[in-house]
Amino acid sequence: MGSMKRSTSCRILAAVGGLEAKLERNSTTTFVMSLVIPVLCLLCVPFLVYRRPTLEWLQTIRVTAGIGSVESPEDKSLGGLLPPGFDESSCLSRYQAALYRKASPHKPSPFLVEKLRRYEALHRKCGPNTELYNRSIQQLESDHSTGPMECNYVVWIPHYGLGNRVMSIVSGFLYALLNDKVLLIHVDQDMEDLFCEPFPDTSWVLPKDFPIENLGEFEGDATLSYGKLIRDKIINNDMRFATKVTLPAYQMLRKIPWLLLRTDEYFVPSLFLVDEYAEDLQQLFPERTTVFHHLVRYLFHPTNTVWGYVMRYYQGYLAKADERIGIQIRIFPLVPIPFETMLNQIINCTLSQHILPAIDPQEPAAAPSNAAKVKAVLVTNLNSGYHDRLRDMYYEHSTTTGEVITVHQPSHEKQQYTDQRSHNVKAWSEITLLSFSDVLVTTAWSTFGYVAQGLGGLKPWILPRHPRPGVACVQAVSTEACFHAPPDYDCKARKGGADLSAVAPFVRHCEDVERYKHSIHTLYSSLDSAVVAHTCLDSGASIGAVKMVNGVELHHGALKRRWDEKGCLNHGAAHIHQRCGDVGAIASPAQPPRPPIGRKLLTLSAMDLDAAASVVPPVTVFLEGRSICHRVCLDKHTSYESLAKALRRIFVDVDEGDERGEGGGKELQLSNAVPGHVVAYEDMEDDLLLAGDLNWKDFVRVAKRIRIIPAKASRRKHRGGQ
Repeated sequence: MGSMKRSTSCRILAAVGGLEAKLERNSTTTFVMSLVIPVLCLLCVPFLVYRRPTLEWLQTIRVTAGIGSVESPEDKSLGGLLPPGFDESSCLSRYQAALYRKASPHKPSPFLVEKLRRYEALHRKCGPNTELYNRSIQQLESDHSTGPMECNYVVWIPHYGLGNRVMSIVSGFLYALLNDKVLLIHVDQDMEDLFCEPFPDTSWVLPKDFPIENLGEFEGDATLSYGKLIRDKIINNDMRFATKVTLPAYQMLRKIPWLLLRTDEYFVPSLFLVDEYAEDLQQLFPERTTVFHHLVRYLFHPTNTVWGYVMRYYQGYLAKADERIGIQIRIFPLVPIPFETMLNQIINCTLSQHILPAIDPQEPAAAPSNAAKVKAVLVTNLNSGYHDRLRDMYYEHSTTTGEVITVHQPSHEKQQYTDQRSHNVKAWSEITLLSFSDVLVTTAWSTFGYVAQGLGGLKPWILPRHPRPGVACVQAVSTEACFHAPPDYDCKARKGGADLSAVAPFVRHCEDVERYKHSIHTLYSSLDSAVVAHTCLDSGASIGAVKMVNGVELHHGALKRRWDEKGCLNHGAAHIHQRCGDVGAIASPAQPPRPPIGRKLLTLSAMDLDAAASVVPPVTVFLEGRSICHRVCLDKHTSYESLAKALRRIFVDVDEGDERGEGGGKELQLSNAVPGHVVAYEDMEDDLLLAGDLNWKDFVRVAKRIRIIPAKASRRKHRGGQ
């Protein structure tokens, strides 16, 4: 996301026999489950008429001589990755998409192919509307059933944009694959008819009559959030029970019939840090840098509706080119880049890396010869300005190489409408078109670009937020996506700030993140102490973005959180509050939790009350419109100006020479700490007030949560725990 800290949100709801829990949604709906534990871990030519293409028309599309450099692969299954047994006409893209992409040099391992076939059999046995699924639903609705179930599920809940959704589904699927669970996805209207079913003779779509309603309303402070249950001392991080049996969290969660996962992150890297999974992952992905590439091609295929858009545009504008260049541009509102700055960076990148030819400003465009090489440039952006300037540049002048450059843009929506299906259809179509590129240029931190590079098996040229002098772009070393919010807490060593390279040498920082002196970031949480592990951000000290090398490159861009925000807790009490089980959770209410009803399965382990009393708990910083997982220790700051600097470091990357950076920030106030936003806080009575109304010491004493809200937005009433 350029220089903005990723909005990290990952929630899991686990249901298992043992603890009666009633969730009330709105005031009329009550949910009864055996045990419910939610956990937080928590991207121009218009398209043609919106209609379903006929199968007859689509089936006539083929790659023919002269319109592409990739021949039809003999193996339509992508080396065994795709399962047999599908009616090809039901999803034409499943076997046709490879015709338009560069041939992948990466073959799936035999172990991965075998594992996928076993998973498909499990999904057929336990999928929606099967006897075992219906039995599991009955157990979920029951208030007394405590027996283990034959089928266990991960229910994925959508969060944020389409790119984030694809990446988080891939992550959830790998978790399910490793734990013999069945992945079901909650599909709202905005996602209907986008993706083909990936598993034969079954469905991965969560039925509409699933007994838990309003799934999209689960937030980090939900009453039964896994992290909140730990903070409220209903359970401890080792999942200890009254029977004195202790299991690591990942083992306990494997036994839970229902896990509800809500995340916008690619948390696959953290799974590689769990010893329990190490052997399986090594066999599944001997090339660790191919995890996303293999799984995204296995799971995601445009429906015939979307494939029709893709093919019409491709045949109309891209097919006859000798080479296709994709340029994906994403400008994030919180950290805007001036138009001319980004345009110059794109031009400098494509010229310096010989992706596009230079122009002769003294010569007008000449009539091309039949032998001239044609390069088609596909631009994707919410606005048409970049397309227009690049098109005019090559339309008005000859190139120094004699090549012909055509520039195209399928759509320009001006804004991101994640909740509109028509917008998502265009987004998915453009991601697919980008994956057909021979060379890809992407924007730093953009999940839209990550998905395209994974599908195409491409190592893109990345446009960093703050390019170094003379370096407009850097090339990714793999096709892997970036994990934007890994934890910096070593769950095994029970300490923060560990050197990640000493823990997992195959993890490195993402190329699309600026390098900072203190960007050592430990990605060590994972399921061992946190559930699906994903962020372990209790201390709020996320500092770097990482990738995996010699295997899966786990990208984790620089969430530029400084070391001075990590020392909130004294050493003696760190094991109480700075624990991975509190993954990304939003601050819990001040009042004591309601005890479980009628069951005593979950109990507190012995806690050092003296140590707990000596801790000044941090407050959670919540960016309005996104679930954020950052903590600030107010007692470590001396003034509102000091807090403003911390907020700027959390949410906005600052050039080292910027006078508002760490070295000079006298002008920085709460009013301009986060551009376009104001800083408010919730006091102990849950009133929402503008920060700065009290003297600093009183503010530290009464502030329970900090909310950063749009400056033009009216104040919202606090919703309370959900």
